[in-house]
Amino acid sequence: MASPHPSDPTFADAYSRAWTSDTESLREFFADEGTYTDVAMGATYKGHEDISRFHRFMLRFAADSEIDFSEAHAADGHLYAEWVWSGSFGGPLRLRSGRVIEPTGVRFSVAGIAACTYGADGKLISHHDFWDLATVLDQVAAAG
Repeated sequence: MASPHPSDPTFADAYSRAWTSDTESLREFFADEGTYTDVAMGATYKGHEDISRFHRFMLRFAADSEIDFSEAHAADGHLYAEWVWSGSFGGPLRLRSGRVIEPTGVRFSVAGIAACTYGADGKLISHHDFWDLATVLDQVAAAG
Protein backbone atom coordinates (compact mmCIF):
# COMPACT_ATOMS: atom_id res chain seq x y z
CA MET A 1 0.00 0.00 0.00
CA ALA A 2 1.38 3.40 -0.95
CA SER A 3 2.01 5.92 1.80
CA PRO A 4 0.17 9.26 1.61
CA HIS A 5 1.98 12.34 0.31
CA PRO A 6 3.27 14.63 3.12
CA SER A 7 0.80 17.33 2.02
CA ASP A 8 -2.15 14.90 2.34
CA PRO A 9 -4.26 15.51 5.49
CA THR A 10 -4.01 11.77 6.31
CA PHE A 11 -0.20 11.79 6.36
CA ALA A 12 0.31 12.47 10.10
CA ASP A 13 -2.04 9.68 11.18
CA ALA A 14 -0.57 7.16 8.74
CA TYR A 15 3.01 8.10 9.70
CA SER A 16 2.08 7.79 13.40
CA ARG A 17 0.74 4.26 12.85
CA ALA A 18 3.86 3.23 10.92
CA TRP A 19 6.27 4.56 13.57
CA THR A 20 4.20 3.08 16.39
CA SER A 21 4.36 -0.51 15.25
CA ASP A 22 4.67 -1.23 11.53
CA THR A 23 8.28 -1.47 10.29
CA GLU A 24 7.19 -2.65 6.84
CA SER A 25 4.83 0.25 6.16
CA LEU A 26 7.36 2.71 7.65
CA ARG A 27 9.76 1.79 4.83
CA GLU A 28 7.15 2.92 2.30
CA PHE A 29 7.39 6.52 3.54
CA PHE A 30 11.10 6.75 2.66
CA ALA A 31 12.89 7.00 -0.68
CA ASP A 32 15.15 4.00 -1.33
CA GLU A 33 18.22 5.93 -0.17
CA GLY A 34 16.35 8.11 2.31
CA THR A 35 17.90 8.85 5.69
CA TYR A 36 16.62 8.95 9.24
CA THR A 37 18.69 10.93 11.77
CA ASP A 38 18.12 10.65 15.51
CA VAL A 39 19.84 13.86 16.59
CA ALA A 40 19.60 13.11 20.34
CA MET A 41 21.37 9.77 19.87
CA GLY A 42 23.83 11.09 17.27
CA ALA A 43 23.04 8.47 14.63
CA THR A 44 21.96 8.47 10.99
CA TYR A 45 20.46 5.49 9.17
CA LYS A 46 20.44 5.32 5.36
CA GLY A 47 18.15 3.24 3.18
CA HIS A 48 15.24 0.97 3.97
CA GLU A 49 17.25 -1.77 5.68
CA ASP A 50 19.09 0.63 8.01
CA ILE A 51 15.91 2.52 8.89
CA SER A 52 14.11 -0.78 9.57
CA ARG A 53 17.00 -1.87 11.81
CA PHE A 54 16.70 1.37 13.80
CA HIS A 55 12.92 0.95 14.09
CA ARG A 56 13.29 -2.61 15.40
CA PHE A 57 15.82 -1.32 17.97
CA MET A 58 13.39 1.42 19.02
CA LEU A 59 10.63 -1.17 19.48
CA ARG A 60 12.98 -3.34 21.60
CA PHE A 61 13.62 -0.30 23.80
CA ALA A 62 9.87 0.36 24.13
CA ALA A 63 7.72 -2.40 22.63
CA ASP A 64 4.58 -0.46 23.57
CA SER A 65 5.77 2.70 21.80
CA GLU A 66 3.13 5.16 20.74
CA ILE A 67 4.16 7.97 18.43
CA ASP A 68 1.67 10.68 17.65
CA PHE A 69 2.56 13.11 14.86
CA SER A 70 0.55 16.32 14.91
CA GLU A 71 0.80 19.84 13.60
CA ALA A 72 2.34 18.55 10.36
CA HIS A 73 3.12 21.23 7.78
CA ALA A 74 4.34 20.30 4.30
CA ALA A 75 5.24 22.59 1.39
CA ASP A 76 7.94 22.94 -1.24
CA GLY A 77 9.62 19.63 -0.38
CA HIS A 78 9.84 20.33 3.37
CA LEU A 79 7.83 18.73 6.15
CA TYR A 80 7.82 19.81 9.78
CA ALA A 81 5.81 17.86 12.31
CA GLU A 82 5.52 17.90 16.08
CA TRP A 83 5.28 14.54 17.79
CA VAL A 84 5.04 12.86 21.18
CA TRP A 85 6.69 9.49 21.84
CA SER A 86 5.60 7.49 24.85
CA GLY A 87 6.07 3.95 26.04
CA SER A 88 7.69 1.77 28.68
CA PHE A 89 11.46 1.40 29.04
CA GLY A 90 11.60 -2.35 28.41
CA GLY A 91 14.93 -2.85 26.64
CA PRO A 92 18.50 -1.63 27.10
CA LEU A 93 19.47 1.82 25.85
CA ARG A 94 23.00 2.40 24.53
CA LEU A 95 24.10 6.03 24.88
CA ARG A 96 26.56 7.82 22.55
CA SER A 97 29.31 7.15 25.11
CA GLY A 98 28.71 3.40 24.81
CA ARG A 99 27.24 3.24 28.31
CA VAL A 100 24.20 0.98 28.51
CA ILE A 101 21.20 1.94 30.62
CA GLU A 102 19.35 -1.17 31.78
CA PRO A 103 15.55 -1.22 31.44
CA THR A 104 13.39 -0.19 34.38
CA GLY A 105 9.92 -0.82 32.93
CA VAL A 106 8.98 2.77 33.78
CA ARG A 107 6.79 4.75 31.36
CA PHE A 108 8.14 7.82 29.60
CA SER A 109 6.80 10.54 27.34
CA VAL A 110 8.82 13.04 25.33
CA ALA A 111 7.91 15.68 22.77
CA GLY A 112 9.94 16.27 19.64
CA ILE A 113 9.91 17.71 16.18
CA ALA A 114 10.67 16.14 12.83
CA ALA A 115 12.29 18.18 10.08
CA CYS A 116 12.07 16.34 6.77
CA THR A 117 12.63 16.77 3.06
CA TYR A 118 10.70 14.87 0.42
CA GLY A 119 10.77 14.38 -3.34
CA ALA A 120 8.07 15.04 -5.93
CA ASP A 121 6.72 11.53 -5.30
CA GLY A 122 6.25 12.36 -1.61
CA LYS A 123 8.89 9.90 -0.41
CA LEU A 124 11.04 11.18 2.43
CA ILE A 125 14.61 11.94 1.43
CA SER A 126 15.60 12.88 4.97
CA HIS A 127 13.98 12.86 8.39
CA HIS A 128 15.74 14.52 11.34
CA ASP A 129 14.24 13.99 14.79
CA PHE A 130 14.99 16.53 17.51
CA TRP A 131 14.08 15.53 21.08
CA ASP A 132 15.51 15.73 24.59
CA LEU A 133 17.18 12.52 25.77
CA ALA A 134 17.59 13.97 29.28
CA THR A 135 13.79 14.13 29.60
CA VAL A 136 13.52 10.41 28.90
CA LEU A 137 16.46 9.51 31.17
CA ASP A 138 15.00 11.55 34.04
CA GLN A 139 11.67 9.75 33.68
CA VAL A 140 12.96 6.18 33.30
CA ALA A 141 15.58 6.51 36.06
CA ALA A 142 12.86 7.47 38.55
CA ALA A 143 12.46 3.84 39.60
CA GLY A 144 16.20 3.10 39.59
